[in-house]
Amino acid sequence: IETNSLGKVYAASSGDPVEALRGVSLAVKRSDIYALLGPNGAGKTTLLSILTTLLPPTSGQALVAGYDVVTQQPTSGDGSA
Repeated sequence: IETNSLGKVYAASSGDPVEALRGVSLAVKRSDIYALLGPNGAGKTTLLSILTTLLPPTSGQALVAGYDVVTQQPTSGDGSA
């Protein structure tokens, strides 16, 4: 897993955007064990949602097993993404 300046901004009903992630850069090797800790609202779920292709990032890049999570999403065998 590798991220470079990863960011995510959500539109809010109040009109002011909510910045969930700002400039997250990390590298986790295949054999490493990594813990993601932080208080509520720190962006942990948003980061994992981006890494699992459930959400697109607003900025930056994320690679999982060498695949870009935005441009190279793997598809399942049944034709669904």
